[in-house]
Amino acid sequence: MPPKPRRSVAALSVGGHDAPESSPAMSTRSKSTPDSDLRSHDGSNPSHESWSGRLTRSRAKQIGQVLPIQAVESPGISSNNKKKRKRREIEEDTAKKQAQMSSSAEGHGTLASRPLPPMHPPTTPRVRKSSRITRLEVDRLQKLTLRRNKEDDPSTAAALPTPSHKNIVLGMSRSIVRVSSPPSEGILISPRTGIVISWDGATKRAMILTLFTYFKKKPHEPQPELQVHLPDKSIVQGRLRFMNHHYNLSILEITSELPLQVPAFGSAPKYGQEILALSRDENMSLVARRGAITWSDGSLMWRNHYMFVDCDVPEGGEGGPVVDTGGSTIGMVYIDGPGAVIISISIICTFFEMWKQFSCVARPVFEVDLKSVELAGVSFREELSLKHNINGGFIVERIADDSALEHLGVRRGDVIFFEDECGTTLPEIEDYLLSLGWRYLQGMKSMVLKLLVHDIEGPCKETITLPLEFSVDSGKVARRCTARLKLPRDDNFVNVSNLNVL
Repeated sequence: MPPKPRRSVAALSVGGHDAPESSPAMSTRSKSTPDSDLRSHDGSNPSHESWSGRLTRSRAKQIGQVLPIQAVESPGISSNNKKKRKRREIEEDTAKKQAQMSSSAEGHGTLASRPLPPMHPPTTPRVRKSSRITRLEVDRLQKLTLRRNKEDDPSTAAALPTPSHKNIVLGMSRSIVRVSSPPSEGILISPRTGIVISWDGATKRAMILTLFTYFKKKPHEPQPELQVHLPDKSIVQGRLRFMNHHYNLSILEITSELPLQVPAFGSAPKYGQEILALSRDENMSLVARRGAITWSDGSLMWRNHYMFVDCDVPEGGEGGPVVDTGGSTIGMVYIDGPGAVIISISIICTFFEMWKQFSCVARPVFEVDLKSVELAGVSFREELSLKHNINGGFIVERIADDSALEHLGVRRGDVIFFEDECGTTLPEIEDYLLSLGWRYLQGMKSMVLKLLVHDIEGPCKETITLPLEFSVDSGKVARRCTARLKLPRDDNFVNVSNLNVL
């Protein structure tokens, strides 16, 4: 008895109403078996005996034109259709991506339009030399990683251990710049820090206070060009408006599109006070050093306004601000390095206001180096107290040759007292002398300075009167001339120096 032909999946799926229902198992099993009832779909009616039951490619093509989409494909043509279906899916995905790109282009700059970052910042991946796009992407990721992971130098990190310390420094960010010469003139001035001391938001002009070491050798010699590096790393041209030889300070004028900020100015620094010395390095990064003002003083070339700190200010920190624990600027770094020298903010503010009002700075000619008795050693102070009943005043460390004070009898080693109430520290004495210069510019031309001089080598003690002369510096080329002045001590005439501005 011949075997009973099995019905195909196509027949089961597209048969008439009288076709029996097949189970899923039967339909799955019949996918790979020849179809015996295909004659109902090819339009011909061959006899049952002449039907071979084989599904050829030509028959499958004819069936594909007749059967609905649900018809099961034969193994011979499934691979081609899968490729077509996969190609169709790729085209649809590409169209979707293009539509997303067009929609993101319409709203460019949105957060959703940015590419997703890698899960972990990659190390340096292997890149083929011909893959320029990949190399650019790697460079971008490396720069992004470096920018996000940028850290302070170890000394700055140690100086700013708490968030409050960091906030103090960040509050000074728009007040600290860097000053240098162009590369062609780099030998004229070494890079240093500057402080924004004036800012006009309407005109976008700022005044920068910094130190200078360049002096014109000839009157016709042009001033050096100066560049000011702003906090956003932009560079603007600085115009030298004023420079003073005694305080070694200069004022620059710049125009800045970046809004700058004048720091909060505090009172004069105190000995033993905790401070932060701030500056900018060659990469325009903020640099901080934490220390305290030492209980010491000193002077050089008639400059008695020096104060010292116990921290090491890095190179380029000259001209940087010195702030207290409240964030107020109390001074400026005068000389960098170990045991850095600073200058009081009270002197700086008087200096700047005097220049703004009078376009010059006046100061009495007082050519003597002093040292405070209060900061001297215990043994020396005990000797002064027991032998001479001296508990204060200032020790004469050095005096100018052929000066007015020398002619009045002041010698090295003497202890002098100022008759006026002018303070007990050297910075306070400098503030007092500048106040006399202010009076001079306001019209008070005749002033004297009364000093009580103690000769500690003998019993001599005397009060002298020093007629004051004033050095007026307008920042221009000056010449020196001599004036004849009769001193009250005797009837002899002596020559003293006076600075006349051209």
